[in-house]
Amino acid sequence: MKRKFALFAVVATVAVFCLNQFSSGVSADGWGQGKPATVDFNREIRPILSDNCFACHGPDEATRKAKLRLDTKDGAFAKAGVIVAGNAVESRLVKRIITKDPNAVMPPAVTGHKLTDKQIELLKRWIDEGAHWNEHWAFIAPKRPEIPAVTNKAWVKNPIDAFVLARLEKEGLKPSPEADRATLIRRVTLDLTGLPPTPAEVDAFLADKSPSLDAAYEKVVDRLLASPRYGEKMALHWLDLARYADTHGYHIDSHRDMWPWRDWVIKSFNDNKRFDQFTIEQLAGDLLPSATTEQKIASGFNRNHMINFEGGAIPEEYLAEYIVDRVETTATTWMGLTMGCARCHSHKFDPISQKEFYQFYAFFNNVPEKGLDGNRGNAAPYMVLPTDDQKARQDALARAIRDLEDEFSDQNISTLQEAWEKPLLGKPAIAPTKNIVAHYELDGSLSDASGRYQQGRTLNGDPGFGPGMVSRAVSLDGQTQLSFGKVGNFDARQPFTFAVWLRPGLGKVGNYAFQKIADENSRRGFELLFEQTHLIDIQRWGAPLTIRLTANFPDDAIQLRTRESFNNNEWKHLAITCDGTGKAAGLKVFLNGKPVAVEVAKDALTGSTQTDAELMIGSKATGRAYSGGIDDLRLYDCALTEEQIDQLGLRHPIQTTLSGISGKRTKEESDRLREYYLTQIAPDVLKQKYAELKDLKKQKADVDKSILNVMVMMELGKPRDTFVLARGDYRNKGEKVTPNVPAVLPPLPDNDKLNRLTLAKWLTDANHPLTARVAVNRYWQMLFGYGIVKTVEDFGVQGERPLHPELLDWLATEFVGSGWDVKAILRQIVTSATYRQASKATPQLIEKDPENRLFARGPRHRLQAELVRDNALAIGGLLDERIGGKSVKPYHPAGLWEEMAFGDGFTEQEYVQSKGKDLYRRSMYTFWKRTVPPAQLAAFDAPDREKCVARRATTNTPLQALVLMNDPTYIEASRKLAERALLEGGQDVNARIAYAFRRATARKPSLAETKVLRELLNQQLTRYRNDQKAAVEFLKIGESVADAKLDSAELAAWTMVASAILNLDETITKE
Repeated sequence: MKRKFALFAVVATVAVFCLNQFSSGVSADGWGQGKPATVDFNREIRPILSDNCFACHGPDEATRKAKLRLDTKDGAFAKAGVIVAGNAVESRLVKRIITKDPNAVMPPAVTGHKLTDKQIELLKRWIDEGAHWNEHWAFIAPKRPEIPAVTNKAWVKNPIDAFVLARLEKEGLKPSPEADRATLIRRVTLDLTGLPPTPAEVDAFLADKSPSLDAAYEKVVDRLLASPRYGEKMALHWLDLARYADTHGYHIDSHRDMWPWRDWVIKSFNDNKRFDQFTIEQLAGDLLPSATTEQKIASGFNRNHMINFEGGAIPEEYLAEYIVDRVETTATTWMGLTMGCARCHSHKFDPISQKEFYQFYAFFNNVPEKGLDGNRGNAAPYMVLPTDDQKARQDALARAIRDLEDEFSDQNISTLQEAWEKPLLGKPAIAPTKNIVAHYELDGSLSDASGRYQQGRTLNGDPGFGPGMVSRAVSLDGQTQLSFGKVGNFDARQPFTFAVWLRPGLGKVGNYAFQKIADENSRRGFELLFEQTHLIDIQRWGAPLTIRLTANFPDDAIQLRTRESFNNNEWKHLAITCDGTGKAAGLKVFLNGKPVAVEVAKDALTGSTQTDAELMIGSKATGRAYSGGIDDLRLYDCALTEEQIDQLGLRHPIQTTLSGISGKRTKEESDRLREYYLTQIAPDVLKQKYAELKDLKKQKADVDKSILNVMVMMELGKPRDTFVLARGDYRNKGEKVTPNVPAVLPPLPDNDKLNRLTLAKWLTDANHPLTARVAVNRYWQMLFGYGIVKTVEDFGVQGERPLHPELLDWLATEFVGSGWDVKAILRQIVTSATYRQASKATPQLIEKDPENRLFARGPRHRLQAELVRDNALAIGGLLDERIGGKSVKPYHPAGLWEEMAFGDGFTEQEYVQSKGKDLYRRSMYTFWKRTVPPAQLAAFDAPDREKCVARRATTNTPLQALVLMNDPTYIEASRKLAERALLEGGQDVNARIAYAFRRATARKPSLAETKVLRELLNQQLTRYRNDQKAAVEFLKIGESVADAKLDSAELAAWTMVASAILNLDETITKE
């Protein structure tokens, strides 16, 4: 087959990629081997029973019909006559599947299932041959098979080849020739590092004069396995299994920090940590004796799940969801089982009961976590990871704080404070009374305490009363409106004072605190409102106070706005004085007794502001009623002095508390008294030290906040009780259970503590039937595109049976026997002749084996999403090869995050693009937001990481071509490749084309390919020389700056050629 060569110069010409990916055409039992001597139960009979019978006659007792089980040998033969071994005619099973009676036929028509003639014949033959029953292959521990004898012994490089070749010879097929050196080094470099080989690496391999190709190739393999890039490539696949992301998921989807766990994974692969230890540390690193920081970080594997903290959600419900996720993830990752199918009822196909599901669940139901958590970052339990400098700073501040706190102990301060309090106790609080025209204490009613009997009233709603700043205060819910009658009929040309304590309940939309206006049009009168709200913290808002004195809105008015904001649910005393000049300068605003700066938005009052309208809290007309607390409202027909306002805003609440009129002091009142004493009354030396203590605490809080932490596993002192949850509902608790494993698998060791550490050791026992098989099958998938068991996530009854069962078992036993050595097993595979075959597919192979499941040719498939991008960066010379660290935010379509944002001050609601080298880091470090996964990676089938993924989908869509041609990453990489071609590729056009082409594909272009690219270059040169402006604009795409020494039209044209090369099917495909 001629090599495909596709250029994507015009978007409209692109329909699909030339990826040569074949659809599956043959099932696991359909390779044309002819009829076996006897029917194979596991390969031929169990799938028929599983697909057609287990739903009604399987593991789930609740749905089992006629008390008949067909998923176990004991169940199938329990009822006499159902299966009569050796006599299909007399077997009721056969009679029911061949009957013409629609009411008796099995499976029933209502199920939508109907056996084929071939399936009926197989069942008959199986029974006639004795109805031999075998346990499901995956639940039987692998035994090391004998290496098969083959005819073509010269082809075999290691035992893997013998197993593959034996099957090929049985099928009448021959292996393909070995791939050429350039293809081979590119393939293995991509597979082991995720990056393309450099031209120098290719040249070194081509020029290697080792005694044999095997020796030269093995040197390359060993170099790649030793590369730090290897750990990144291996970790990339593990992140999908671990559902790693940088946000919590669900609807708010805010930030979390789990990248130290990702770094641990990379380092573990680079260090070639034994897979059993790799497993134990991730499942139970925190439970190991004298667990290290690294081992505790490793346990974060099962904290990578989504976490919710939605208001109104039920903590117990989500706690159950987190544990279910751990069960499903652990079962999929290490055992290839769909254990989650037994959450609501016993598994329909696999021998896993609902009770066994919750016994497994119990291993993970002992973490001191909350169902709703994480609104400020990581959710407990977590471990802090200070740097040496941060730890030293923390310790120094803690010592300084302890030293000062001793001086401010209750024992040391109480005597001094009590001496100050004593002469003031029981004395009435002092406040200005002269010229007061209205006073509403709001201590439980709306009555006027000024003696003028101007009582307030409720317009609608129901005001509440609770603790305030001056005894009690009124509390309003945003629906309640109050009126204080016609009080406060002031004009801006008359002196007055308005004083009140406010604790606003602010949100996204502002509201009116007070309003006294004649009508909605002129708005003559007086208004206090909160607008221009802004977030000061998560779901916490602040807003400046706007003050309006209006004669005729909007022009004839004074409008001021405080520069200092009121914060949500914080008390502040407000006082506004007017000197009667009718000018903005005549208005002064005080907060907590002190004058504050204001912004003058309007100072054009000419008319009168007087009105006999009612003074209202909130705005009835607009519906923007006030929410929050109000206390001690006072109006004066004079401008109070600063001293008087200081008395109202600072000393009066303290004196009220000391007077005792409120009864027994609350904790809040005691705290306010202590704060007042230490900041206002105490000796100067003490006040200075107290100010120093507060500053030290603030510094310590800032340092603590800056320290990285990572979520980890941890055990409760007292284990939680675990129950079977009927229908999987957290509310429906049934039988109480303790930790255990499914009975179909080996039992837990006797006398071991029933915890996650025991579970991890059980999984990595050499006799466990699944763990090693699942691991090596996943490595095979990574290298060949398909696992030996295609359903890598499902080794159960409904999963695909291995096409090379002996090879799978040999790899599994070899893996365990090597000491769970990951690098060793990968080396075995990539040095095999099977792996080294050319990927060219003959018509015979395409017809016989379209998916290459028999491995008669080398692997060929499109690179996964992250590698498509990483290769472009590497080929262009942009890739930043730093390893590890926090996630970065490369180019991303504008507005996607914001479209899904919850807002309200939560983190990661707006996409802030990284700068500099961070734009060019490997894609595994790209910030992963679950509700909006990285767009260019999602286009190439990257998952959202909400759940464990063992096998990515592989699609082929026009959108992928559009990404490669238009995303800034690929345009910028094309420009940098063009620059390299112009500066390093020589002076000849053909040489430059060959240089760029070889960087992308590891080979030189053919004459035909060079001709096409040269024609494209000439076309683009003409275009950009005729439109220099377009060339300049095109070269501005991306943050890096184009080389100023190069002609812009020429560079733009070469960028288009480089883009065509990066868009080649061959460039984004491993061959």
